[in-house]
Amino acid sequence: MAAGQAAFVAGRWLIGREGRRVAAIAALTAAGVMGFVLYELLALGLPVGREAPATFDDYHALRTIFAAAGAGLLVAALLDARAPGCALDRSAMSPLSIGAGLISAAAAVAATALFAADPAAFHAHAQEDRPLEWASALLLIGASGLFAVATRRAFATASRLMGLVIAGAGSLALLVIAMEEISWGQRLFGFATPEGLAAVNWQGEFNFHNVQTDLSELLYYGGAGLFLGLLPLLRDLLPAAWLSNPLARLLPGRGTAIVGAPAASFSYGHWDLLPLQFAALAAVLAMAAWSRAAFRRGHALEAFAFAGSAATVAATQLVFLALGPAMTELPDSTEYREFFIALGLAWYAFQAATERRRLA
Repeated sequence: MAAGQAAFVAGRWLIGREGRRVAAIAALTAAGVMGFVLYELLALGLPVGREAPATFDDYHALRTIFAAAGAGLLVAALLDARAPGCALDRSAMSPLSIGAGLISAAAAVAATALFAADPAAFHAHAQEDRPLEWASALLLIGASGLFAVATRRAFATASRLMGLVIAGAGSLALLVIAMEEISWGQRLFGFATPEGLAAVNWQGEFNFHNVQTDLSELLYYGGAGLFLGLLPLLRDLLPAAWLSNPLARLLPGRGTAIVGAPAASFSYGHWDLLPLQFAALAAVLAMAAWSRAAFRRGHALEAFAFAGSAATVAATQLVFLALGPAMTELPDSTEYREFFIALGLAWYAFQAATERRRLA
């Protein structure tokens, strides 16, 4: 399907009953989120992006109820709008992705158990230049190269110029994230931070995300949550014919969602940020939807994997919310979160580059 035809079909769906319902719920949820954010900014004096211990008063309980309701309505509307014969209803996830998802969930359980048993050890592994940070960077560097391969294959018979633009932009974005993670090798090579950058960088490092750390984390974690959680569900609901379009083929599949799912768990210091809370709840509900669909298709192992992943995210998040005050330093969990985001993005790039006909 050519890009113009895909845009026409997408537009026709958007103005249809199902599309209008999805768009309306998405718009109302976004407006509600913005309303809470503006109220906190203008009335409570809280910055848009911040890292602070989770709060459990009546107001924050109301926000959580709103986020859960919005996420539930949006996922339900997407499921109701799915195309007949879409991948959600007819195709199984590959055994390789199931295995990778179970390993990822087991790693999240192990990290959570480490925190519960020994917060000091959890803190030690979260420090700069430890294997966890370098693993995150190396996964993203690998994803950068694999994305370029995936884009070249997806656009092999389509617009080569568009393919080059997308490959360059996507690969560069992943590479920049990787290098920002390790401050562009500053501690490895031992070079100093320029005075001008050091004066505005919150940690005095040679990177740009710490010029405004809280806002950078909000954008990165929120964007990653939607990419790893909701976009794979949307891809599974598209008409089968759409997947012949190069752009549709580059959307992440459900394998990406299950591998990157634990990223939603390690968010104690950001639990009070409503956009991130919404993304986490939507991801859990999406995994429940995949589990139910797999059960109805008779794919018991896939159903178990998604149910287990959803339960893992929910349970580990509850552990962090309950024991969070014992965390040695509030940002400790973010290093683990960034590792699982990198793992999900690397799995996405790997699948896109190696599977010619990727349905899940």
